[in-house]
Amino acid sequence: MSSDISILHAITKMAVGGSQMNTLISCREMLSRGYRSGIVTGPDNPEEGMLLNLAREWGIPVHLAPHLRRSISPFCDFLAGLEVRRTLLREEYTILHTHSAKVRVLGRLFANHNTGAKIVQTAHGWPFYSSMSPLRRKVYIALEKLGFGLADATVVVTFRDRDKAVAAGIGKPGDFRVIRSGVEFGPFLEQRGNSTSSREMLGIDPDRPVVGSVMRICNQKAPDHFVSTAARVLQQKPNTLFLVVGDGPHRLKMESMIASHGLEDGFLLLGSRTDVHRILPAMDVFLLTSRHEGLPRALLEALAVGVPAVATDVGGVTELLDGERNGLIYEYGDIEGLAGGAIDLLENPARGRALLSNVDRDLEAFSARRMVDDLQALYNELGATG
Repeated sequence: MSSDISILHAITKMAVGGSQMNTLISCREMLSRGYRSGIVTGPDNPEEGMLLNLAREWGIPVHLAPHLRRSISPFCDFLAGLEVRRTLLREEYTILHTHSAKVRVLGRLFANHNTGAKIVQTAHGWPFYSSMSPLRRKVYIALEKLGFGLADATVVVTFRDRDKAVAAGIGKPGDFRVIRSGVEFGPFLEQRGNSTSSREMLGIDPDRPVVGSVMRICNQKAPDHFVSTAARVLQQKPNTLFLVVGDGPHRLKMESMIASHGLEDGFLLLGSRTDVHRILPAMDVFLLTSRHEGLPRALLEALAVGVPAVATDVGGVTELLDGERNGLIYEYGDIEGLAGGAIDLLENPARGRALLSNVDRDLEAFSARRMVDDLQALYNELGATG
């Protein structure tokens, strides 16, 4: 059946990020299984870096939609919808699989009629969340409802995202299929216990407490809360180092906030890196302060290396952390709680080890192979329905 099924993945930009990596892995693995697969994406060149070179290295065809951009522009968005549709028809793909919020809407509205293609849409976390303004939240919910039923299948990466959509009036529980984000854990599992070599590589004192994160430095990840949490921790444990891997549009704001608090000696910002698996072992605690999430890939990777986490209770985080397994969890905005949790794990490493006692079992459902198997089953179902 695979020779009759081909998949075009549409994503607004191929920035360094979890949803983009999942898309690339899906494409590569489906190609290896005999399914023609490609990506259509926009031209944005974000600060955090691009993954287009990796796509080409893996032999994934990449098609450009010149007007597909993150910023909202009715004229450009209309042209972008036509460009995605044109690529779908020209390359004769049988399935359009959309990923980011804007392209989900464009895919439903422009690719549903007279293309012969099935439409799959994945929400890697919804773009509306409780801490945004009520008006903006209503607008995003309205856009997600627009033509929602035109898609042939809707995928969410966590059960919580399914429930969140239903509570917002987007679909019914049976309209969603949960396919978790997948990580290729091998390189991370191999780094367990390599704290000494990781710190040597980065020039970090082997005895210095390290709290770290891997993030796109943007509003979603709440870098301001990360710095505020660090300030609280450094008041009690001034020798702690806060290590951040990643880049993004709020990097300068983050650097300014660090400077305004006089915390320069407590931070090491590494920027975007391709060797995250070698950096994570340097951390004693992984800190995630996000405003909203789907299922944060960086959290999965940190747990695979064996780093206990302190995180905000957003998206699918509770599928991995609950205070009794893998790490500690706090309400979004609870800076005191996050700081206290980080201090607790720094001062009680035995507690961190106890939290991670069943981490391998907990990560089984989040492997890349499991994700691709589930996607293949979905594509085959759609292909069988003609």
